Amino acid sequence: MLRVERALDYIEFEGTDLDRYRSRFLFNSERDDTMATWLLGAYQNTDGGYPLNLAYGKPSSISETAKILGCASELETAKSPVCRRAEEFIASRQHPDGFWQERFSQLDLEDQMGGEWGRLWLSAYVGRQLCRTSLLDSMEIKKVRNYLLSLRKDGNRFTTSPCIHFLAMSFFALLDGAQCGLVRESLPFAMENFTASSEPRLIELQATCLLDAGVPAGHEILQNAKKRLLSVQAEDGGWGERYKGLRVRTTIDVLKLLLELGAWRLVEGV
Repeated sequence: MLRVERALDYIEFEGTDLDRYRSRFLFNSERDDTMATWLLGAYQNTDGGYPLNLAYGKPSSISETAKILGCASELETAKSPVCRRAEEFIASRQHPDGFWQERFSQLDLEDQMGGEWGRLWLSAYVGRQLCRTSLLDSMEIKKVRNYLLSLRKDGNRFTTSPCIHFLAMSFFALLDGAQCGLVRESLPFAMENFTASSEPRLIELQATCLLDAGVPAGHEILQNAKKRLLSVQAEDGGWGERYKGLRVRTTIDVLKLLLELGAWRLVEGV
């Protein structure tokens, strides 16, 4: 059974001020746009980007900046000056061919993020996040759209990596609609390759991409994903990695997904 109160308490005790505000906004309907904008600005570097894991004094990360823009969209503050600076940072790091890639000196990740896999994953991830902020007519979206189209293999998949495929499929669903031909063609490969991993962050991401692509919340794959996430909630209420910052954000993402999938109705009093 989902332990909502324990998860919310975990976020309150272990999260940053931004985490706590996001949780209260999403799950308690608390809103203060001035506070949200201030919090988004508090972690921002002078170049407009955000450091990996929001660690003060670290170089700006493309993936982290895209993640924060997605959060800003949730908080309905994506049109703020803070977010415009973040968008300018993202635009300044896009390659003329449409892709993004982190610099090795900025990585606190595995070496593969600096190679081809990392370039493909990051480009699909950033493109999807920009779509979530409603920048559908931007030059950055147009460039990455053409780049992702060039990755298609056999007409129904984007590379052989399911991780990248899910993100690219979600990108086109958010851009062109869940019923567009490209999404319909790419959906079977995604359904066949839904992760067997027990990693909450991966389950949440792929399940959310399926929702973007129009898969109903009651579908067997998504309901099984719900059960798997419920089974791996830790005693402290959280989900995911040992690293506290990432774990708190994963917990918020998982709670948001479980709310969409109806898991909160399993909890007495919710």
